[in-house]
Amino acid sequence: MNLIRVDDRLIHGQVAVGWCGHIDPVYMIIADDDIAADKNDSELYLTGVPFECEGKALAIKEAAAFINSVGNKPFILVVKTLKNALELYNEGCRYEHLNLGGIHYTEGRKEIASYLYLNCEDIEIIKKLSALRIDVSAQDLPANTVFGTEFILNKWNDQ
Repeated sequence: MNLIRVDDRLIHGQVAVGWCGHIDPVYMIIADDDIAADKNDSELYLTGVPFECEGKALAIKEAAAFINSVGNKPFILVVKTLKNALELYNEGCRYEHLNLGGIHYTEGRKEIASYLYLNCEDIEIIKKLSALRIDVSAQDLPANTVFGTEFILNKWNDQ
């Protein structure tokens, strides 16, 4: 089992403890061009990776290639934005599921769940991913409720 997650906080307790305990990944990957380009940022963000995982901070294109090379080894990959998730797909990482785990409030975003606030661009990307037959769902922790694509879009339209 693998997890590709959008979370603007990247690696933190929910990911390192909650999801690692559920997935038992070999790799924990941050896919972010800016972080990958800065050694100090990379090291700082990777301090949250549990000792039993190998942490990597890779540019999005490199992350797509890496994921395609790991075979059956389980992993968690985190990006900051839905735009980054679409870029990852466009770079050749053909995932089937995308977890929305934490996109927090900024001006112009609407609440979908207590941990998920989306804007118009996010909704358009969810529609694109859905058209590619990617299951986009919101779930902050493995034991918590899963909100599927239809729920997310309906909640957006109801506001």
